[in-house]
Amino acid sequence: MHDPLISIIIPIFNRAHVVKETLDSIKKQSYKNWECIIVDDGSEDDIEKVIAQYSEEDVRFQFYRRPKNRLKGANSCRNYGFTQSKGDLIKWFDSDDIMLSHHLEIASKTLIRNKLDFVITSSLNFDSNTKEFLGEHFVFDRKKAEITAENLALNKIGWITDDFLGTREIVENITFNEEIFYGDEYNFFIKLLHQHFSGCFINEIVTHRRIHIDSITSESTKNEIYFEKIITALKFQTARDLVIYDDKKLIRWFLAGYMRYSFQLGIRKASIPFFIPAFKLICRYYSIAKGMAFLVALLGAKYFNKGYKIMLYARK
Repeated sequence: MHDPLISIIIPIFNRAHVVKETLDSIKKQSYKNWECIIVDDGSEDDIEKVIAQYSEEDVRFQFYRRPKNRLKGANSCRNYGFTQSKGDLIKWFDSDDIMLSHHLEIASKTLIRNKLDFVITSSLNFDSNTKEFLGEHFVFDRKKAEITAENLALNKIGWITDDFLGTREIVENITFNEEIFYGDEYNFFIKLLHQHFSGCFINEIVTHRRIHIDSITSESTKNEIYFEKIITALKFQTARDLVIYDDKKLIRWFLAGYMRYSFQLGIRKASIPFFIPAFKLICRYYSIAKGMAFLVALLGAKYFNKGYKIMLYARK
């Protein structure tokens, strides 16, 4: 495989004011054999006009709109973008981040030279307003870290979508969960790591990741209850997505997290996402007795601010 085509897939929504920096950084790549598929999620700015300027000058830039029969969200755009791609290698990227000029070259050469299924590079955060660098997004020993689904789930390792470059074969049977809008890459890559694979970390920063106040992460953390609901939902959705692999250990771990966050929501008298399907999954992967204990603990939390010991029993 000599200089294979790399498909760069970018979901976009109302980013006309910053996407030029991203696209310019892609144009400057030392590696030239790429296509850039940009999928609009229903933007209300002049993003189509901006992209048209690039595609007219360089046919490697392609613009699509998310089909109306697909759910709104970046994950739908990523999945649709993949169906339009032709590359042997797949690179997801965000519409406001910056590729350093050697990004694709370093990642692809490492993958090809070592006959790997994927590689993971590193990113450096920067403040969108001040341009000040804020440090790496994930900090761990990449030389010693083992890439496993369990290590990723337990946050012993981690990466953002920008960091990943993989073969078409390793990703074609995995889709982004289109019901998730926070922790989407976490969910996706945990599923991917349940396949047979060979991958490695590249301990080099080749992406600058933009941090700005209107990001989903910033918005979701403003309201504590709202954020807890998002995490609760993510715990269940990832447990449910792992059923196909029957990874009992990780499914139970995610369900334990779901029960813990659900109990906190119960104390706050807040609604609990995915309660009925989660209850059924708890009964299946723990026991009916543990499922009933979970239910009793939630009732105790909601009406009496009690039930913590029962919840601990349910999660064991």
